[in-house]
Amino acid sequence: MTIFFNLLAIFTIAFAITNLVVSIGVSLLGQKLTSVQLKPRKALLWFCVSMPWIMSILVCLYLLDIYVYSSIFETKQYAHWHHISDFNWFSWHAVTIILLLSYMMFVLTSKTRQLWLHRQEVSLLTCLSKNLSRGVYEVEIPKFAAFTSGIRSKKCFITTGLLNEVTPEELDVILKHERAHVVNNDPLKKWLFSILVSFYFAPVARLLTLQMVLAMEQDADNAVLEEGIDRIFVASTLIKVAKLNAQEDILKSSALVVNFGADVLEQRIYFLLGRLQLSPINKTVAFSFAIALFFLCMTSLDGVHHLIETVFSH
Repeated sequence: MTIFFNLLAIFTIAFAITNLVVSIGVSLLGQKLTSVQLKPRKALLWFCVSMPWIMSILVCLYLLDIYVYSSIFETKQYAHWHHISDFNWFSWHAVTIILLLSYMMFVLTSKTRQLWLHRQEVSLLTCLSKNLSRGVYEVEIPKFAAFTSGIRSKKCFITTGLLNEVTPEELDVILKHERAHVVNNDPLKKWLFSILVSFYFAPVARLLTLQMVLAMEQDADNAVLEEGIDRIFVASTLIKVAKLNAQEDILKSSALVVNFGADVLEQRIYFLLGRLQLSPINKTVAFSFAIALFFLCMTSLDGVHHLIETVFSH
């Protein structure tokens, strides 16, 4: 158990180091993500929010392997951890573990509660709506909105107010867009992404979330274009719905709702009109960054350890 708790302390430090490095990288280069192709961009965003967990687990496994098969922990060599066989609950090691575990429990509890409440809301909304077709429901209110929600049983909702304002051709664009969200399972993915991004500083979390929302919306817009619908018509439909949404926005920002509204409107219009030149990710650079980050975590552990111990007793 002492080894396990020390590994948790190692996990916490590696998590913080990785989080800081990725946050700096996202702050400096985050806006350039909009010029990356859709699938690689989504993969990169998932990689960014997962990086602290991946690196922390790899560092722990590596140090555990060294401890089991050698005595390197008794020396002052590369990537060591003092007294891994001893653990004192009245130390900064315990404080870091308690803080991280407490925040993890807070995030998981709040996100689980959010999911449970949302499922109740979707169930009630479904009962109060009119079933137009398979998976599509009309919410009989005079306001303007079209959105997709649900985790296991995903549904598309469109309000009566919006139905009365759009033509059959525009409605077809809206429903194709929302059905693309259903096929891509975007409500669930958006919720899972919101859990992982919760461990970043608020400005970085907002930037990563905005980039993921943009990628999801562009992917759904692209699915409409693949149906053979004209780019300019799709863009004009999006602008029309965005104008209606701006009059009376009834949808609160939610990690469980994807909507055909004014989300990242400018970039979506440029994308639809073919004005964005999207390029692939250099996989060699991305892989090299991951390796460099792993070695940075390994080499920084002892330094961070000693730095903390200049202030706190261990």
